[in-house]
Amino acid sequence: MKKFSYIITVLAVGLAAGSCTKFQAIPVPEVDILFELAVDGNEVSFANKTEGGESYRWEFGDGNESTDEHPTHQYPGKGKYVATLYVTVAGGKTFEGSTVINIAKTSPVRIGDNTLSDWAAVSQHVIDPGATGGIVNEVKLDYDGNYVYLYIDLDTRPAAGDIFDFYLDTDNSAGTGLLTGSFSEGGYDVLLEGPLLAGGLDVFYHVGEQSAFSFAQQSIADYYTLGTVETTGNTTRFEMRIERGKLKFLTGGGLRLGIAVTKSDWSAELGRAPGAGQSAYELLMDE
Repeated sequence: MKKFSYIITVLAVGLAAGSCTKFQAIPVPEVDILFELAVDGNEVSFANKTEGGESYRWEFGDGNESTDEHPTHQYPGKGKYVATLYVTVAGGKTFEGSTVINIAKTSPVRIGDNTLSDWAAVSQHVIDPGATGGIVNEVKLDYDGNYVYLYIDLDTRPAAGDIFDFYLDTDNSAGTGLLTGSFSEGGYDVLLEGPLLAGGLDVFYHVGEQSAFSFAQQSIADYYTLGTVETTGNTTRFEMRIERGKLKFLTGGGLRLGIAVTKSDWSAELGRAPGAGQSAYELLMDE
């Protein structure tokens, strides 16, 4: 969360008329338009610190406004907004102060909040593997400046110990990394592999010729977080996030992804996304 403070000083002068045409200048006390704001994703909390005000009005710069003294506002998305605070003091005079708020690309997903309901707001990046996806029903992806987020719906239970393989073309270039017919149109620089729901994931970087399935294990702490896991009957839905700054090339403008799920004894592939015959999914991260 980012927190900022703003002080905007305004000096007003009033004019009072006497019985003649002579006017007398009456200084109005200096007014410091002072407020703080805290930015958390698309949500901005405004805290008015101006003294002497009798009423307040905020214009948030996106067509919405509030008369609360300390409002919280949800911006519609990435962009630059000019927020203005109007303070009316005794006697009816109104003073104003503005600031520019930059909202970066954010995600509605919150890992570790014990719910998957926030994924209902993610609709742009959805993988439907179809009939060739096996046990994998749906995959959703989102991102922000720090993380890539994944949501997976599949027909299994955590106790089964299924092995997950995440093939990541982290530089979004087929000119580097493993070339495989399993997920076309990508060169896979990073492989995440392991019984994710029953243990964890190891991370590997591709080495050698692009035609060689040759990966070197890496020791990278806390590069992913498994969030909420919900199981109903034989269906499990879960979320995870990958820290972009900890895997090579992942801070760039995009990636390609393929997911394979295999039985715990490696005897059979159970599912995949995208489905068989589909190319790897491209997630552009250029906002």
